[in-house]
Amino acid sequence: MGWGWVEHVKENLTGKPASVSGRDRDCGGASNGTNQIGELSAVLQCLREHPGSYPLIIETDSQYAINCSTKWIYGWKKNGWKNSKKEPVKNAELIKAIDAEIRSREGSVQFKWVKGHAGNFYNETVDDLCRGFAQRAGKHQIDGYMPIEGWEVLINGPYSEGLIVPHDKTVRPDNAVPGQDSSSSRISSATTPDSGSNSDSAPIATAAAITSVANPSTSQTTTLIEQPLFNEDNATITEELITRLNMATERFDLAAARLQTASEHMDQAVAKLDEAIRRFDDVSWKNNHQSTLF
Repeated sequence: MGWGWVEHVKENLTGKPASVSGRDRDCGGASNGTNQIGELSAVLQCLREHPGSYPLIIETDSQYAINCSTKWIYGWKKNGWKNSKKEPVKNAELIKAIDAEIRSREGSVQFKWVKGHAGNFYNETVDDLCRGFAQRAGKHQIDGYMPIEGWEVLINGPYSEGLIVPHDKTVRPDNAVPGQDSSSSRISSATTPDSGSNSDSAPIATAAAITSVANPSTSQTTTLIEQPLFNEDNATITEELITRLNMATERFDLAAARLQTASEHMDQAVAKLDEAIRRFDDVSWKNNHQSTLF
């Protein structure tokens, strides 16, 4: 599994990285994991690299990461971190850490969904970074690199069997950021530094994660587990579908309201046209029959 973020440096006012490390990108991962763990790790690492008073926008193709960070978390807090099935929320350590970072950050944080694998430069770039790390971690060619909360989720979850944990879980391994040709999970971010920043030029970031399995032709075996296409938690699927349905309903209602307004304008235009025709006919009749009347 891999995660990563890329800063939109070209869109910054200064054209320089705003991250505390001075890097414009970073990535990591582990020998085992899921898409969701990678997506949340990417968001968390991006937030920790970009504290400050400037606004930050996180772009991501992960509806799961957005909903965890902005919607579902309120119900989970209210229910003592239990889902609708009264079961413990998955990946809670990462979600709690994300919430803490957002609430403690002086500048605003906004999430924006972008379509994955659709030619978005930053999304594709960070996807490459994450895939490269995941592939190398899955082949045991590089130590895992995760936020501490990510290690807690992995160690205490169903993916712990065969998990390779480095001695120092907080140290970034050498050459952890591969070139453009490698990667597996994604998050890209653009940030606007404090100096000269304003609310109209907010930072941007994209988050997501992809799990990859080592090449079976190699002699090295791993216990890397592929994430299913859909979430295993039916309750989470239902919540996401309801959210999307509500969004679609709101858009439909807005379109219906605009159509109604356009219809009313059309009726007014037709009424004015009828009045103009009537007046024209009255004037024409008077002009043609004046000699008869007088």
